[in-house]
Amino acid sequence: MTKPSSSGIALGGIGAGSVELMPDGEFHYWQIANPPRMTRICWESKADDGESHTGALSFWVRTEQAGRRPTVRKLGMKTEPDDFTYRAFPWNKPVETIRFDGRFPVCELQYEDEALPCRLTGRAVAPFVPHRTDLAATPGFYLDFEIENPGNEPLTVSLLGTLVPEFCNDDGCRNALCTEPGAVSVTMRPVQQTDAPNCGEVCLSVGGDGEKSYIAGEYRRFIREYIFDDDNFGVSQESVLFGFRETGRLPDSEVGAPPPAVPENAETLSDDELAALFRAYLPYPFAASVLRRIRVTRPAFPANREDLVAFLKAMRGQDRLHIQHPEEFGAAALCSTVRLAPGETKTVRFILTWYFPNHFSKDGRRLGHYYETLYSGAADANAFLREHPEVFNKAAAFSRLLYDTSLPEAYPDCWSGHLSTIVKCAWLLKNGKFGLWEGQGFCGFHTTDITYHASFGLLALFPELQLRQMRMGAAFQRADGRVHHCFSPDLDHVNNGYDRVDMNNQFVLMVLRDYLYTGDAAYLKEMWPHVIRAVDSIGALDTDGDGLPDRDTTRNTFDAWNFVGTPVYISVLWLAALKAAAQIADEMNDAAHAAGWRSLLEKGLAALERRLWNGEYYDLWRAGAEKDETLMTDQLDGEWFLRAAGIGGNLPDERIRAVVRVILDRNFEPDSGLINASCPAGRHDTLFSHKNCQTEAVWTGIVYVMAALCLSVGLRGDADTLVTAIRSNQARFGALWDHWECGHHYSRPMSSWTTLNAVLGLQVDAARRILRLNPVARDVRLPLCFPGVLGTVEVKNGAVQLHVAEGSLDGWTVLTGESTADEPANP
Repeated sequence: MTKPSSSGIALGGIGAGSVELMPDGEFHYWQIANPPRMTRICWESKADDGESHTGALSFWVRTEQAGRRPTVRKLGMKTEPDDFTYRAFPWNKPVETIRFDGRFPVCELQYEDEALPCRLTGRAVAPFVPHRTDLAATPGFYLDFEIENPGNEPLTVSLLGTLVPEFCNDDGCRNALCTEPGAVSVTMRPVQQTDAPNCGEVCLSVGGDGEKSYIAGEYRRFIREYIFDDDNFGVSQESVLFGFRETGRLPDSEVGAPPPAVPENAETLSDDELAALFRAYLPYPFAASVLRRIRVTRPAFPANREDLVAFLKAMRGQDRLHIQHPEEFGAAALCSTVRLAPGETKTVRFILTWYFPNHFSKDGRRLGHYYETLYSGAADANAFLREHPEVFNKAAAFSRLLYDTSLPEAYPDCWSGHLSTIVKCAWLLKNGKFGLWEGQGFCGFHTTDITYHASFGLLALFPELQLRQMRMGAAFQRADGRVHHCFSPDLDHVNNGYDRVDMNNQFVLMVLRDYLYTGDAAYLKEMWPHVIRAVDSIGALDTDGDGLPDRDTTRNTFDAWNFVGTPVYISVLWLAALKAAAQIADEMNDAAHAAGWRSLLEKGLAALERRLWNGEYYDLWRAGAEKDETLMTDQLDGEWFLRAAGIGGNLPDERIRAVVRVILDRNFEPDSGLINASCPAGRHDTLFSHKNCQTEAVWTGIVYVMAALCLSVGLRGDADTLVTAIRSNQARFGALWDHWECGHHYSRPMSSWTTLNAVLGLQVDAARRILRLNPVARDVRLPLCFPGVLGTVEVKNGAVQLHVAEGSLDGWTVLTGESTADEPANP
């Protein structure tokens, strides 16, 4: 028996919050109404992640054929007795099997049950449209149900969606119905506007094929189930589901607010007052259901004043319905009924949108959400998605593009799967500021050493967001040149983590990569003074003039693993940054800085070999006569970035291959994966490294780095092994879409995108409009994604063909194969 999945596909918009659709067919982790896990650091584990609201959105299918009893199935596996007494009424059971295929921003669910005479497929799509932040920030998602009649008889199928919004509006909701040709929507709004984070709006609509029916507003317990109990009228199980089973539709109730209260002394009301109060209850499905049951045996009911009083008092007395609590009102249900001829297929489309603007900083300032600049409310966002089906089509096409590859499926799974982190963990504020949580509710935002690994996919698909957070970070560079660690508790403040010596190097590397991909000369000019200060700051750590840092090198992204002297990880990063800085200096026509940094790079490369090479790999660090010979997996991290960014490495491929082979031989085991470090037999480590909690751990973000590095030097088989091992282990934990390092949905594993860059051999120079492709195989099909362009690269017998699906390469020079000696490493 496999472990149930604890993660799913994040459905929502960038910076807009999300809901996760999991393989059990249920909607989990309701993080749309500014829960603490999204809005502030929450180190502790508690239900503020929204998981307690699983079941807020649920779906059922009902099928009917002539002469046969209807069949009802729940399209999800959650069967909590607090929701419905499933075991007492087993006709309302879940489908037998859900086959779940998560391919962010799409997930497809095949519902299988021998009792269902139709083929039923659900397809949920987030509005994740590359290169269109205005669309991708929409607070909502689509859910299509495709229904096929494979039989020889006509078939009637009804799909029911219920929304019980316990996650918002503590005083309950007041709902508004909107009907238009082909669609019906219900918008749930607060009783009164407050500054509560969960005060806002939700809108559910149904469109597509079929005849629509609805309940605009109801008590939550009737939408689920409650027991009606009265001395005069007996005991009955009540739920919208009983009527749905009988008729396959809803009663078209338009009321959106709770009924007037029945006074305790109802018998003192006048005849007219009693009649008016009775009429006021008739439109409510919970009351109409009870009345229908009474009239089966008493058709003339109510026949007199006593009947009216008894009925109204029975309504007042339903404590299990919480009728005395108006805050329990505001649930809704929508239904679409389709009739299918043999062989016919029809589609029903549900759309859920939301609008919760009360996002506040820890200090009480209103931050809001970017979607407030796009939509006036949940109904507006819903109407937009209904009226613009191209959002669904473009997002679904992007998912298909990522999987249009001849590589093993573990590759597109990692490209697509970690993009969901952008939806799951982003802040995109009303003022346009953007940042990704390092881990959701953990550490902070736009953590430099994590953004460094995580931002390749973000840059390719939403380049303005990457440039935006880089500019935001540069504004907090210290006078001594040190760059920020992370933003906390909001996007206007940073913590005091300036001591991490890897970050300045990473900042410089990201600046060059961002420029190469975007060609944004204004960005490069703005960053240039920050680059100079960042390089000078690390250069000052070289006390002996050999070109490598040798003091104050303790702190780094491996924050529980301290280094000393001249560490290899820092040194290789520093040398990569010098190469990048010199290329930036060329772009800025600063020959002096370019020459100085290239001279320092040459000196540093020689020192790297002299001080740290031990004949097999590079020692972890050396400080005078002391050394630590621990074999660090990530020792060539700077080389990975140079190659992944298309800049070109400092070290020859032969050296990279030799080191990687030693690392894989010593640090990788198929069962446990690739750990961060080990000390080979006969080598010397130190207490800082020996049995360190981080050396013995597997960080999937670093493993993806190694896989990309393998691809860049021709070790395709090793890369396949690493990527497959990650997928296998995460699947065993039920966490394909939730990698853990420091917090859930950790962003470092977004480094997985660089395996795509590596397998393409991708180099982009947007300023000169030059694209170079050097795919790793003579016969391969791959997606191509960079700012402004989506397409497919197909290699047949070594010949490269490029098919552009979105954007244009007009005016671009497209080169294939390796750079020649008379060309720069990046064209």
